Amino acid sequence: MQPVLKNLFYRPSVAIAGVLLAAIFIAGCGSSSTPPPPVTAGTTSTQLRIGDAPADKVLSFELTIASPIVATPSGGGTPVNITVAANRLELSHMAGKLEPLGIMNVPQGTYSSAQVTITNPEMTYLNASNAVAKLQGSPTQTITLNFSPALTIGATPGLLNVDINVANSLALDNAGNITGFNFSGSSFTIATKSIGSQTGQQEDDSGEIENVAGLVTAVSGSNFTLKAGQSGAELTFATDSTTQFSDGITNVASMLNQIVKVEGITRADGTLFAKEVEGIESETGAEVEGLITAVSGVPATSFTLMAQDGIGSGVDGSKVGDTFTIDVNGLADSKYTVDLGKCDTSNLAIGSATFPFDSSHISAGQRVEVETTSAIPAANGTITADKVKLQQRALTGIVSNFVAGAGNAATFDLTVPADSHFAILSGQTVVHVFQQPGTHNTFGTISNGVTLRVRGIPFWTGTTFNMIARRITTP
Repeated sequence: MQPVLKNLFYRPSVAIAGVLLAAIFIAGCGSSSTPPPPVTAGTTSTQLRIGDAPADKVLSFELTIASPIVATPSGGGTPVNITVAANRLELSHMAGKLEPLGIMNVPQGTYSSAQVTITNPEMTYLNASNAVAKLQGSPTQTITLNFSPALTIGATPGLLNVDINVANSLALDNAGNITGFNFSGSSFTIATKSIGSQTGQQEDDSGEIENVAGLVTAVSGSNFTLKAGQSGAELTFATDSTTQFSDGITNVASMLNQIVKVEGITRADGTLFAKEVEGIESETGAEVEGLITAVSGVPATSFTLMAQDGIGSGVDGSKVGDTFTIDVNGLADSKYTVDLGKCDTSNLAIGSATFPFDSSHISAGQRVEVETTSAIPAANGTITADKVKLQQRALTGIVSNFVAGAGNAATFDLTVPADSHFAILSGQTVVHVFQQPGTHNTFGTISNGVTLRVRGIPFWTGTTFNMIARRITTP
């Protein structure tokens, strides 16, 4: 099969090769009946955004894109070497969400193929015994992608959205157990989209910046540069008098060498704008994000975290997929907070018995960010938490008990597979979902019996999970 290209919102099957191609192009379909134009000297500002369609038993999935990527112009000509910055991509935490990975000036023209190289893939997953296991793939694999029709780089800044299907990149035995990696360029879709309105609600496929955390490495006037998590992405943001600063951050100058979280938008010219900047820790501290795999005590005295991402002192790519003990003994309930991002919480009481998050209402299967004033230790070490923030995560399942409400709101139960890591870790297979008027629903009409994916915030009441939906999509 040839790679598939659509000028539509991303979904549903995208292989790893899609990431690699995305590092090169913002693509449009060329005409098969008209000779393509030659590659020109012009370049186009291109923002790469990447997400993940997860596999139920995979906890973390990493790879590196080697440099250069070699693109071949249509009709012959000298191949173009595309330099790729240092990177290490963890895909599982991006499930149901597209994140900006970088902005590049890409040579305009039409291309017939590209040669890309993946290095050092790694995975943490639940094996046949439901124990956490690690797997490493071949150190290097090169893939040649042939484009039909050819891919054309236009002149207008835009977005390239890639959603990785991790399940399509795994090798399985006859019993469905994971045995290795199976990278291929035959099953991916690349979606291009115009930048959304700056005055309206941008979504993850049209340029929104939601809950992007990283270390501020440079400031210049009203601009700052952020190194985001472990991806290696360096993102430059503009600010103005409307930008809101909080939690120890008062202006751009105060941000240097601080770990911050940014909410914002993409401007029409492709540049990034920060609407909100929240301080997290200084460079001597750190934050680490991941899945809770076990909790000790009610109220909790500690929990086990499988790291998916992080930034700060002691954090590097080797920590992804590692397990840490998080010491929360004596941590005040006021230090347990919820990172709502752009979740619509209208008419919902966060912190109530329906949507609690504190030392008595924290569960395996939830995804959290842990902030600490100290460096992250070696694997299996102990981290003393300064704050614990509940994060969004994605779940896939079958709908039942659907009840429509006013203004596109609804509630329904989502039954996840019994062998999914969420069900195995939490012991729960049913999550009660609150679809809000502001929930981004690209799935369409929802009814009992359909299978869909929800990204949102799951709250543990002590007996059940309630989830506020940020986004509903096709799996």
